[in-house]
Amino acid sequence: MFTPRIFPQRLAHQQHALPDTFSLMVWNIHKENLHPQFLDRFEILIQEYPCDFLLFQEVKFPKKIASVLDSFSYAMASNIETFQHLYGVLTATKIAFTTISSHLTHRREVGLITYKSMLITHHELPDGQALNIVNIHGINFVSLKGFIKELEKIKAVLHSCSGPIIVAGDFNNWTKKRIMALETFQHALGLEKADVQEPHHVKQIFAKPLDHIFYRDLQLLKAKAIDTKKISDHNPIYATFSVISSKPES
Repeated sequence: MFTPRIFPQRLAHQQHALPDTFSLMVWNIHKENLHPQFLDRFEILIQEYPCDFLLFQEVKFPKKIASVLDSFSYAMASNIETFQHLYGVLTATKIAFTTISSHLTHRREVGLITYKSMLITHHELPDGQALNIVNIHGINFVSLKGFIKELEKIKAVLHSCSGPIIVAGDFNNWTKKRIMALETFQHALGLEKADVQEPHHVKQIFAKPLDHIFYRDLQLLKAKAIDTKKISDHNPIYATFSVISSKPES
C-alpha cells in the first residue's frame, strides 16, 4: 500500500442541473462494492430510495476495469493505492460538478500507516448559489489532538465556502472527547445535524453513532437510516433536502 497518485473522475452529466429538492445517500460500504451481493442489493436500494448524490466511504475502485458506477458521474479522493485498486471516498451523481478538490489527512493512522481522505465538490443550485458537499472519512487510531487537528483543517477550508453546505460521512467519533470536538466543529461552522429516523440502524461503537449528516442553509425534509441486512458493517443514511432560495421575493 502506498500514497495514492490517482484520483478518478468521470464527468458525464455536466449539462444536468440540480433540482430544488434533492436526495443523497451516505454510506461506508466497507470495500464491498465489487461483490455481486452488494451490487444486487444496491440496485434495489436506489430504486426504492432515488438519489441525486451518493456519498460513499471505503470504496474499492478497480484500476483496470470499468467502474460499477458507470451510469453516474463521480469523483474520488483516494487514500490508498495498490497495484490493482484504489480505496477512498467517492461522490457519485447525475448532476454537474462545478469544482472538485480532494484532500488527505496530515497524519497517517498509527498501525496502518495510511491516510484518510476527504472530497469537496461544488454543484450549482437553481438560484445560482453553489452547493458545497463534503464527503469525509474521519481519521482513526490517532490521539485526540490529531483528531482535532484534522477537523481544524476541514474548518479552515470550509470557512472560505459561501452558500449551502453538506458535510457527511463516517466521522469515527467513538469517544466522548471526539464527540465534543465534532460538536465544536459543527457549531463553529453554523451547521445543523440531521435528526435521523431509525437511528438504531446507524453504525455505533461504544453506543456512539459514527455516521452523520451536517448541513447549513438548506431545509432538511427527512433523514432515515436504512437496514441493509449487513451488506456492509455500516448502514446508509438517506436524506432529502430543499433549497432555501437566496433570491428576494418580488
